[in-house]
Amino acid sequence: MFSCVLSVKKYEDGTEKLRQTLIDQGLDPEDENIRAAFFDDATFTDGTYNLAKEARWSTIIQTPAPGLNVALDTALHSIATGSKDLKGCFIEGTFTNRNLAPNDIKKLVDEVNKISHKTFGEEKDLIGHVYEYFLKEFAVNATKEEGEFYTPHDVVQLIASMIEPYDGTLYDPCCGSGGMFIQSAALVKSKQGDINRINIYGQEKDAATYRLAKMNLALRGLSHNLGATNDSSFTHDLHKGLYFNYIMANSPFNLKGWYDENLKNDPRWADYQTPPVGNANYAWILHILSHLKHTDGVAGFLLANGALNDSDTLEIRKN
Repeated sequence: MFSCVLSVKKYEDGTEKLRQTLIDQGLDPEDENIRAAFFDDATFTDGTYNLAKEARWSTIIQTPAPGLNVALDTALHSIATGSKDLKGCFIEGTFTNRNLAPNDIKKLVDEVNKISHKTFGEEKDLIGHVYEYFLKEFAVNATKEEGEFYTPHDVVQLIASMIEPYDGTLYDPCCGSGGMFIQSAALVKSKQGDINRINIYGQEKDAATYRLAKMNLALRGLSHNLGATNDSSFTHDLHKGLYFNYIMANSPFNLKGWYDENLKNDPRWADYQTPPVGNANYAWILHILSHLKHTDGVAGFLLANGALNDSDTLEIRKN
């Protein structure tokens, strides 16, 4: 919920930056023609989205406490319908369907209103860091199943450092909340690379986690293709026929219930054998191999230790 509000606030910082840029160039941002040219359909390059009036922070902050629930849901609906990347990220009625006291919402809005580019100076990714912090805190206190969407930073850093995804296509077939992509982008930046040279592809089965991933990437300004909806990489591969330069994954360990009878003669394991239906570890491996570029593709992924000596996957390992 907090991250949704922050995405609205980011627009105000973006327009303020744009105003200052125009002033520095000797242009008057209050001039009618200048406003029409630069602000009516503003373009940002840092992941900030141009917002309709009802979705702007100036509208929300001026709304009386009793109307904030409706104002915030209206803003989120406007953002979702006006942005391809954010379509489907928000649940309709996020604020109005919850029993939240108007004064509590007002306190949250007032706290967020203190956040600005002026307060945090040159911090380029404040909102992204806040968002990642809450994802991490939730994962630390979650059950094993709930924590699947977040991979610890050090693990991602290790894999990214090994495969060095600096240029080309990067794919994660079980992308969770997008942490592999975010931290890979950070590594590219630290090496003075250009993240615009990385094309991100991913897929996530869980609907809520899929929305988290889209929001996480959008807040960072990372272009991506996570498919039109959440779905299983096994039963409905949204990137079928595509081959990638880099693949990173932290697949759910020893996943059960992944198999479908329609997968019996699937081409992904035609050259091996059908992976054990009660454990998806080798199904993930063969899925990853099926998407890896044959000439220069490289993959880094995690598996449970037991995957190295399961007796029912011996023939697959030989191949």
